Amino acid sequence: MHYLRLDDRLFDRAVTLRDAYKILVEFVGQYNARGESSTAALMTDIGVSGDGTPSDPAQIYDFLHVAGTTLRDDSLLVASGMPANKALNATVGRGRPPAR
Repeated sequence: MHYLRLDDRLFDRAVTLRDAYKILVEFVGQYNARGESSTAALMTDIGVSGDGTPSDPAQIYDFLHVAGTTLRDDSLLVASGMPANKALNATVGRGRPPAR
């Protein structure tokens, strides 16, 4: 199975520091909500191997979901595994148009 890697083009997108911080806060919050609270466990799970894949491949998809929701970007939500029709509904009407 092919997992996303940090060198995939999807990760070439630039974001503001403000948005990066919001994504960080939301990602850590959802990680902790699953019962994890150790910084060491988080760093182990999101650590990146030499080929660009995270130690726990599920984390990269969780990150994309948080980023897509925070940035209201359907392409990131779809890349995270959310069906396209649900992604569109998740970003429409949330105060600003989806990012392009």
